[in-house]
Amino acid sequence: MIKIIKQPLYSTIFVLFVLFVIIPIAYTFLSVFFYGTDLADNVNSINIKLFTLLIKSISLAVIIGLVSTIFGAVLGFILYKTKIRLASFFKILLLIPLFISPYILAVAWKDFFFIIFNNSSIVSSYFGVIVVLISIYTPLSMLIIGSAFTNISSDIEESALLITNTSRMIFKIVLPLIKPALISSFILVFIFSISEFSVPAFLGEKVFTTEIFTQFSAFYNHSLAILQSLLLIIVCFSLLYSERKYISNAPFISVSSKGSSLKKYKSKLGFVFILLWFVLSILLPFATLVYQSFINGTEAFTKAFDLLLPTFSSSIILSLTSAIIIVFIGFVIPYYTRKKQNSIINWLLLFAFTIPSIILGISLIKFYNQPIFNIIYSSYAIIVIGFIAKFSFISTKLIANSIKQIPESLIETAQIIGVKRLSSITKIVLPLIMPSLFITFIIIFIFSFGELGTTIMLFPPGTEILPIKVFTIMANAPQSLTSAMTLIVFAITLLIISALYLIFKILFNDRTK
Repeated sequence: MIKIIKQPLYSTIFVLFVLFVIIPIAYTFLSVFFYGTDLADNVNSINIKLFTLLIKSISLAVIIGLVSTIFGAVLGFILYKTKIRLASFFKILLLIPLFISPYILAVAWKDFFFIIFNNSSIVSSYFGVIVVLISIYTPLSMLIIGSAFTNISSDIEESALLITNTSRMIFKIVLPLIKPALISSFILVFIFSISEFSVPAFLGEKVFTTEIFTQFSAFYNHSLAILQSLLLIIVCFSLLYSERKYISNAPFISVSSKGSSLKKYKSKLGFVFILLWFVLSILLPFATLVYQSFINGTEAFTKAFDLLLPTFSSSIILSLTSAIIIVFIGFVIPYYTRKKQNSIINWLLLFAFTIPSIILGISLIKFYNQPIFNIIYSSYAIIVIGFIAKFSFISTKLIANSIKQIPESLIETAQIIGVKRLSSITKIVLPLIMPSLFITFIIIFIFSFGELGTTIMLFPPGTEILPIKVFTIMANAPQSLTSAMTLIVFAITLLIISALYLIFKILFNDRTK
């Protein structure tokens, strides 16, 4: 009780997160076991065929996680540890696939194979799912591992080079030092991949999330969908729990520059590899969408723009509101728990993060679809709650990394001389981590703007949201119209990223030098 009185802001967020996120999830799963009338039949429905599908989904996620981590390590090393031209430019540019809806790249690659080979069956397969998701999640690995590279002291590397060669030093010293980042990268990409719904759904491949969605939306067997989702949650949470020390110690992003203390190597092929990756992961998909959209003139593009125009304002306002709330949560929680390694709220955020979007949507629908909660269920509030559950863990992780860099003695000194906690936060802590807060805001805003898995389950009747409208129309739309819609979403996302990044450079250019 004393802690609650001393930390009312933290306690309020803790209680609200439990009430609006954790209790609905717990209620949904407990209702299946205690109130489900067909529990026995549903349990019997979990057969070998379903476990085979789960193993197939796990295998896909493992492949995507491993390959993305390998490529991410290579890209991270080249961009953060070698002397190449335009490194800062490519650090931003290569993140684009991470910040757009996955189905956009799925559409682009399907168009590419149709244009080149007049046959899209190659990409409409599990191979296509793997290729698309690797291109999306490799930038995440690059961010995590690249940040870890910047934290390695140049003294260690230079001392090692006195007694061994560069390649041996990298494998024997550098890679062990970034082990937490490598494991963190694999686990996070694994969870994102096994939870992904839109790419396999668009490419027509059956995975565990599409099976859950089918049971919920097509057969209306909510209890079976929830039971099936338990298997997926157990897999994800077990993986995170078993490697929790690596997740907690791994850096996610580094805003401040390390300056001259960072040792950099020469690389003859580094720029070529970076340029090739940029062409394959960004330029080629974008050019394909442009070609397919305008192959028969501007009619398809004009029609697509008219269809999507009503969704722009609502999608931007929804994403903006969600990002502000999630960044606020992302600051308060790590600030008040910075001395606690295993606080309960961090475990709750981790638990919510492990739940795939489709399953999270089912939980919130089951709980809030009651007369008493109609104001939430029938408004955008339910989507905001879904985004909070989905992205708060990412927000707290990003901001916590910056808070850790503030000397605790600085905060304690302010308290000793009589500076109140609120003044200490607003005059000391916030100015020091403002660049990190802004970058986190950009990331969460873009994630919310393009999120499909959560919104496809939660969007209220009569509302229009950009990713939902695109995904529902593309099911029966001509290929040119589908390409035009995804091109518009792609272009809008790029414009938003560019505008926010420009604002960041204007506001914080002096601080990040």
